[in-house]
Formats: sequence, C-alpha cells, structure tokens
Amino acid sequence: MFEAYRVVDVRSPTGDPAPPEIAERFEGRLFTLHQLEQRGVRITGRFAWYLFAGQDWQLKLEPAV
Repeated sequence: MFEAYRVVDVRSPTGDPAPPEIAERFEGRLFTLHQLEQRGVRITGRFAWYLFAGQDWQLKLEPAV
C-alpha cells in the first residue's frame, strides 16, 4: 500500500506564490511520491521541488486523509 499525498501549496524558495499554471498541474489530485517523481518532482528529505521555466518551486505536501 502506498501513501497518497495532496499538494496544498506551491511557492518559490523566497515564499512568492507560484503562477497558476504550475499550481493547476497538481490541484485537486492525489499522488504517491513515486507518481510525483514521474512528473518531475524531486523529493529531498522533507521537501519536494519542481523545476518550471528555469526556476525551482517548492511543493508543500500533506498526507491525504
């Protein structure tokens, strides 16, 4: 059994909100960590990073309940 996660927030490393086209890629869906990695998300310890348009974006993940 794999644990599912929801992306609840996407921000730049400085805390600026991500453009809508990035947030919409993850909005309203559940993912396993493996599925996120298949979509280009790098899981590094407690952080998840997504590279888009030459900039890293930090994804805040929460376990799905």
